Amino acid sequence: MAATRDEPRIIESANHGLSIRMTNLTGFTLPQLKQLKDRISKEIAKREIGTKTSLLKRLRKLAMSEGLRLEELLGAPQSERSSSSKRGAVIQAATASASAKKSTLPPKYANPNNLSQSWSGRGRKPGWVDAWLANGGTLDALENAAQTAAKGRRRSPASPAVTMPTVQVAPEAAAVAVD
Repeated sequence: MAATRDEPRIIESANHGLSIRMTNLTGFTLPQLKQLKDRISKEIAKREIGTKTSLLKRLRKLAMSEGLRLEELLGAPQSERSSSSKRGAVIQAATASASAKKSTLPPKYANPNNLSQSWSGRGRKPGWVDAWLANGGTLDALENAAQTAAKGRRRSPASPAVTMPTVQVAPEAAAVAVD
């Protein structure tokens, strides 16, 4: 049966692996999409390692042509210089950079009323930030609170405490019927 225009056509070839001849993926089932995603992820990782390896070789060759070693230019410690030409070093460097991306970020914003509550500014806003902004506060005030907390300065008893901004309520909305 011939594929219609909207159906995905997957073609396996010995030279290039998987190739898709269309951009509309609506005809794929969920398991097919997951399989395609896994294959794409593996191919990307393989190509990244290959690109890094070939680039390191080219850089080493260029440095050698100038009478230098690449490790000397990069300032790598002696222990890394002995193993840096091995393929494992490239893989270790790739995994090290990936794990470095997952490290905890320092807080950019802090709750002035409770300095134990902080937020890096990435991801979903915590509830206390939404409440602060809803009450007319600014992110600048939260950023200043985080800087104060990071410096370890504490408020002196004479200095006024930072409080949540108040919301002005219309008199009609504030009136409560008393029976």
